[in-house]
Amino acid sequence: MMKNKKTLNGLFENNLFVLILSLFIAVIIWLLVVINVSPQTTRVIKGVKVTIDQTVPSQFGLEVFGESEFTVDVTVKGKKYQISTANLSADDIVVTALTNNVDSAGFRTLQLKAETVSENASYTISSISSKTVDVYFDTAKTVEFIIEPEIVTNGFPIVEAGYSCGDINLSDTTVTVTGPSTQVNGIEKVVARYVLSESLTSNMSVETEILPLNDANKSDFKYLSMSVDKVVLAIPVLRVKELDTTVTFKNAPDTYAITPLKYTVSPSREEFNILVDDYDKTVEYSVGTIDFKELSPSSNTFTFAAENTAVANSDVENFTVTVDMDVFSQEFVTFSSDKIKLNNPDNKEYKVSGLNKSVVVVGTEDALKSITEDSITVEVDLSGVELTEGQSVTLPAIVTVNNQSCWAFGAYTVEVSM
Repeated sequence: MMKNKKTLNGLFENNLFVLILSLFIAVIIWLLVVINVSPQTTRVIKGVKVTIDQTVPSQFGLEVFGESEFTVDVTVKGKKYQISTANLSADDIVVTALTNNVDSAGFRTLQLKAETVSENASYTISSISSKTVDVYFDTAKTVEFIIEPEIVTNGFPIVEAGYSCGDINLSDTTVTVTGPSTQVNGIEKVVARYVLSESLTSNMSVETEILPLNDANKSDFKYLSMSVDKVVLAIPVLRVKELDTTVTFKNAPDTYAITPLKYTVSPSREEFNILVDDYDKTVEYSVGTIDFKELSPSSNTFTFAAENTAVANSDVENFTVTVDMDVFSQEFVTFSSDKIKLNNPDNKEYKVSGLNKSVVVVGTEDALKSITEDSITVEVDLSGVELTEGQSVTLPAIVTVNNQSCWAFGAYTVEVSM
């Protein structure tokens, strides 16, 4: 016991030990004073996020448009250690924009309320840097508009003299606009506007912005979103050229695909608006297309409306085409229903009747001599057909003549039943 007492006395006689012990006791005393005796102080917490209460507005179908992200600085008061950065951050404070009185569209000045997250917080909120925020409320609306091309010039024509402007094309013809109902309802039209610096002599293609306009022709809108905001605007430039008129054939047998049938067009020559890029290489103009399925010795005259062409002469109403069929005849061939080929991917048991009429085969007399029922193929597509017992449906039949110089005239159908 005496030995332990001497050891303890020896420690206190050690200056270094006494110094360390004194510092330790001083720190303990300082901590006790800071915790229990330190005075109240303040601190500014920056960038506290504002939450907009949507409970009441949502009951009226209202949403926030435009700026909705706000932050404020909050001043708190408490003991220094309680409000230090180590113990308190922006996440410990909730700032709410009150919307109790928001029941209609428009700008609203909302009061801000700051609260502590913890109900037992040992500090208080003294003030916030802003007491209000301005927020725009409205119901949402979505409308699809047709985009109209709008070319702006300084009084000069779009194309130079001697040229004409074709139909202006846009890469997108419609746009879906979403935003506040009040503003969407104020849209008179949507345009793809391009400001031209000089008259054109060649085709032009350019990307341009889309603008929603009000009845004053101004784009004074906010908070709108559009499915596309830019389109490619193409201005075709045309020149008038006098050309021979022609016609195009389709579904021609091999013989007449290589050596086209003779025909006449009236008028045989006319002026047409031709794209400047194609002007030099264009030597004739097709006024229409004739399907061989519509061509027979008794059906060989066709009329095509001039308005469907690029004719430059407004006095021309129609083009008349007469195909020379003097060397052709036609034969009627009966086709058996059991030889009809079916595209029946579902393998259902359908009953297919014969064709609605005999097949009319057109060709020269020599070519027709070799035509028999075996020269003809009839196909019917049953994909997508869904019938119940007792039901029937009429479907088109594709009739083909397996001869390089003959073809089937007219349209054919079959009746399919379950």
